[in-house]
Amino acid sequence: MSIEVQIRRGTAAENAAFTGQEGELVYTTDTKDLFVHDGSTAGGTPVGSLASIADDSITFAKIEEIPANTILGNNTGSSSDILELTTAQTRTLLNVADGANNYSHPNHTGEVTSTGDGATVIANGVVDSDNLSTTLDFGSIA
Repeated sequence: MSIEVQIRRGTAAENAAFTGQEGELVYTTDTKDLFVHDGSTAGGTPVGSLASIADDSITFAKIEEIPANTILGNNTGSSSDILELTTAQTRTLLNVADGANNYSHPNHTGEVTSTGDGATVIANGVVDSDNLSTTLDFGSIA
């Protein structure tokens, strides 16, 4: 024999005007949210739902544990959910070929490091600080 338990329910507007007993749960049928009441606060306190989490409000600290040697990003060309990037996808985003450390440039010979936009950063062991970049854009969390 099973027992059916039903909690108080109503619209968000009805819940906002309602003050339930301490520990009483209310499910809002229009927004699909769950609230717990404390006996004194009208509307209660939201317990949560995915719909009640604001866009772009989750920080990296709240994301699940990330395995070692994993790079997260977005290589879709537009906004998307976070993706676990493969080594090949990461190289493509950084514009670096597999095993590349020699860059052919008409004005330089030997080992050269490029910013990816054609500007030389290191040529023959000399750093050109005018072409150093301190910003990497891996997209955003959406």
